Amino acid sequence: MQSFLLLLLVLGVCSVALGCTDVLCNHPDQGSCGNACCKLGFTLNSPTVTVMNRLNASIVAGGPDGLYMPQITAEGTLTFGDLRAYPGHPDFIGQAWHATKNGLYNDTINFTLTPTDSTGTATQVKAFSISQIGGAYGDAGQNYFNIVQLITSLWADAKAEPLDSSCPIAASR
Repeated sequence: MQSFLLLLLVLGVCSVALGCTDVLCNHPDQGSCGNACCKLGFTLNSPTVTVMNRLNASIVAGGPDGLYMPQITAEGTLTFGDLRAYPGHPDFIGQAWHATKNGLYNDTINFTLTPTDSTGTATQVKAFSISQIGGAYGDAGQNYFNIVQLITSLWADAKAEPLDSSCPIAASR
């Protein structure tokens, strides 16, 4: 029994040591979605088609760290589905996976891209990342990282807007 508890302790320490270590990993989530997750918004000064094309090209190429993977949408397209034929809905909906740097886990990132007004010159991006493995009560800030790294690699001045209570700023690190 003691050796089993020691093994659990060692595995717990290793998982923390192998967690997200980038400077962007400063918003850890403690299971706010029943699992570790993060929901953020960004307002970008580009039309939805431009935002979708830039995000899609980056994700298909592996993203800024080479660990993003495009996913097939319900519409049968890679990464983003076009919803512009449905008034009152986002223009585009998308999904990608991101592998953790240590190669142990994958996270799912979902996107909606909506024009901010009738002129269509700016886009509201809503992005939601969730750990794919059940029982991820803590994520060391990985889900926040997945979203912010991708967006800021394409729009350096983009500012993340919290959309719920997930992935809060850590008290200290």
